Amino acid sequence: MTPDRPSRDSIPDAAPPRGTLGPRPTDDARRSDIARIRWRATGLLIIAAIVFIIARVFEPRWPWLGFVRATAEAALVGGLADWFAVTALFRRPLGLPIPHTAIIRHQKDRIARVLGSFVQQHFLTPELIARRLQRLEPARRLGAWLADPETSRQLAERLSVGVARGIDALPVDRWRSGLVDEGVRVMARAVQDNESGIEDTLREQIRLGVPRWVPSPVREAVHRRVMAGLARFLEQISTDPAHPARERLDRSLGDAIDRFRRSVEIPAGEAAAGDEPPADAPSGEGAADAPAGAPASIARALQAVGRHLTEDERARAELEVQLTEAVTAFVDAHGAEVAALIEDTVAGWDPALAAERIELAVGRDLQYIRFNGTLVGGLAGLALYSLGLLF
Repeated sequence: MTPDRPSRDSIPDAAPPRGTLGPRPTDDARRSDIARIRWRATGLLIIAAIVFIIARVFEPRWPWLGFVRATAEAALVGGLADWFAVTALFRRPLGLPIPHTAIIRHQKDRIARVLGSFVQQHFLTPELIARRLQRLEPARRLGAWLADPETSRQLAERLSVGVARGIDALPVDRWRSGLVDEGVRVMARAVQDNESGIEDTLREQIRLGVPRWVPSPVREAVHRRVMAGLARFLEQISTDPAHPARERLDRSLGDAIDRFRRSVEIPAGEAAAGDEPPADAPSGEGAADAPAGAPASIARALQAVGRHLTEDERARAELEVQLTEAVTAFVDAHGAEVAALIEDTVAGWDPALAAERIELAVGRDLQYIRFNGTLVGGLAGLALYSLGLLF
């Protein structure tokens, strides 16, 4: 069942997307080509008219010219009919206000709706997308792409630069404290979720670490004191923003971020306005010795993923299944929005400009229809005239 498409009325008003219809470098060449073929088709029509007149005039004297006259007459009718049909698509023939002419200009919105529905129903179907993805083998291509050292290096550098710029753009006092808070919460939840395992491990370590002659009640008391101290520590670090452990964690996080930023070379001119390197960032000759840990590590990880995909057929199959499910689910959920985008884009085109662009795209073939109409009409006229003489 085709999902309901969003109404064009629900889309905010915007300037008509004329940019997609702008001039192309090949437009002048196409116009010249279409004009040349149009004149040839018109010339063939003129020849048919001249032959018809001559044959009609001399047919009483030479009856065999009836075949020529019938052929030229039918060719003239066929050529004129196709000329009218082709012209009526884009403009009014001879400028006359004939109904159902200049179809593309006057029916642009309806064409937009039909085009949007056609794309949605025949191109944006989950089955078609799934088959196409299977033929493309995206997991194998992704693996080969990531396994290439140069590709992984460039991708790692871009990722590192993006992360570094994102870090610079965020308010340090907010996101770092928030990250510390989240780290504390994660640690507290981990202890709570694994309390029994921690108790067993601690009890075992106490048993191994104290002499055997120490009574069991003493060992159990040590165990309770350690667990109580751990719980008290977690509560204090969770509730006290100025706890020394939080300060040490924040300082360690800041040092790690500084090391990461020093390992990332942000291209010149891309740094955000007002950005400055860290105070301890290397400069001058020492800058060449800055660690390249982050990009290099990311590049090695990407290469490892690529090699794994290229070598492990099962991993490729699993990834392709996941990709196919994700893409088909997205298409199934948002195909109507894509169709609505097509409809709104086409409907927003200027009618005259849209007709011109379409004519430039298919006008050459349409002029050949006029050729065919003239020739086929002539042959049909000859056949009908001959049959009329026989019967």
